[in-house]
Amino acid sequence: MKAILYRGKEEIQYTDIPLPIIGTDEAVIKIAFAGICGSDMFIYTGTHPRAKAPLIMGHEFSGEIAQLPAGYNGAFAVGDKVTINPLISCLSCTPCQTGNTHVCKTLGLTGIDTDGGFTEYAKVPINQLVKLPGNMNMEHGAIVEPVAVAVHAIRRSTLKIGDKVLVIGGGPIGVLVALAAKHAGAENIIVIEPNEFRRNIITELGFIAMSQPEHELIMNWTNGDGADVVFEAAGVQASMDAATKYCKIRGQVVIVSSFKKAVYADLLRVNFAELNLIGIRVYTKKDFAAAVELVEKYPEFAKVITHKFSLQEAQKGLDLMRQGADNLKVLLYPEQN
Repeated sequence: MKAILYRGKEEIQYTDIPLPIIGTDEAVIKIAFAGICGSDMFIYTGTHPRAKAPLIMGHEFSGEIAQLPAGYNGAFAVGDKVTINPLISCLSCTPCQTGNTHVCKTLGLTGIDTDGGFTEYAKVPINQLVKLPGNMNMEHGAIVEPVAVAVHAIRRSTLKIGDKVLVIGGGPIGVLVALAAKHAGAENIIVIEPNEFRRNIITELGFIAMSQPEHELIMNWTNGDGADVVFEAAGVQASMDAATKYCKIRGQVVIVSSFKKAVYADLLRVNFAELNLIGIRVYTKKDFAAAVELVEKYPEFAKVITHKFSLQEAQKGLDLMRQGADNLKVLLYPEQN
């Protein structure tokens, strides 16, 4: 079968590898679509702290079950449409033992710590399988994982019906957070994003788009108070500055992005305004189930999909994202599709 192998810093190979051989608790998935995530870009550029070559990247994917173990009589069947919850938890540390497997002390992910979905067929543990509705478009199925991140951000927030929301960063996650906030009852949503291509999509989705924080407009829009909830989804110093500045007194800042280096936070503003500042990491199983329902019910979530490339063209997808070209979510698909 064909696969994309990460060979080392900025080196991938489109090559033949053997079909996977499964154990008693594993399944083979015939891949339909796999999304390129920011994490994959950190692997590709050689800066991910855990990923080691050779590796098949990709933790956001959809497909059909092609094989189950002999004698299996569980909830899945060959031909079922599925995505996967890629989290790998130890199940024995204190967070895992207290129901918080998503913040396991040694949390890993399929596609980072084990082979993932940039291939024709992927081997995954059965306990990672998440069934998709039979009528779901498989492209949509491939974005369930990032939608789950957005769902977790909303569920961990204090967002209430009628709240005013500011999202800083209009990449795929930021746009999905804005959509999830909308369906959770936010009254008005501003998304700050410097890229014009992305701002046009954000506007089409019904949100207010700004290239940078416009103080007067933000304050007028919030009656001079600031946003009830700010979702930081850019991961840079400027986004942290804006998050604390434009959050209302006793409002909440939710850190969605994974900062790659330490940044300054205006803790005096946090103190004096009694801001509630929280971080979030990935998602829970309930978040993942809710994400499946959202993607099925609201096709607008799939508006984040802007490009599709065959596996053989994977380099084009990686280059597109690395160069900061006009894109949101980039999907790969095997030529067999």
